[in-house]
Amino acid sequence: MTTSRAIQSGDVILIDMGCKYNGYCSDMTRTIFVDNIPNNIKAVYDMVLENQKFVLNELCEGKLIKDIALMVENNFSLKRYNVLHACGHGIGLECHEMPFIGTKNMHTIKENMVLAIEPGAYMAGSFGVRIEDTVWVKKNNCIELTKSEKNYIVI
Repeated sequence: MTTSRAIQSGDVILIDMGCKYNGYCSDMTRTIFVDNIPNNIKAVYDMVLENQKFVLNELCEGKLIKDIALMVENNFSLKRYNVLHACGHGIGLECHEMPFIGTKNMHTIKENMVLAIEPGAYMAGSFGVRIEDTVWVKKNNCIELTKSEKNYIVI
């Protein structure tokens, strides 16, 4: 939650940002740590990053959206976390467009789709971790269009 409280040591800061270029949107989120990363939060960050990398490795023409989302949901469940929102969405002239990457979406990934891939884990009233990148789907893989460090960022 956004507040007026000054940033303090031990805080977890989630920054969701984007821009428009020639009318098209981008979307990127990074989780930043102030001074240190508590071990319990580090484990959550590692899980989120692992799942984002999984999705990025799976994205190519012909894959079922439902199957990709189900793998992420199962991985979160094994670690006792819930997926609270889709692990991604289409992006274009609007920041949030179809398709939404979720377990109820029976559509397939198509070449040249532009997607924001954003798995996240949130502990109500405590902290949240999300890593989001905009990608361009190709026939056999995807190309990351956002180019920012994904490993731990400690300020």
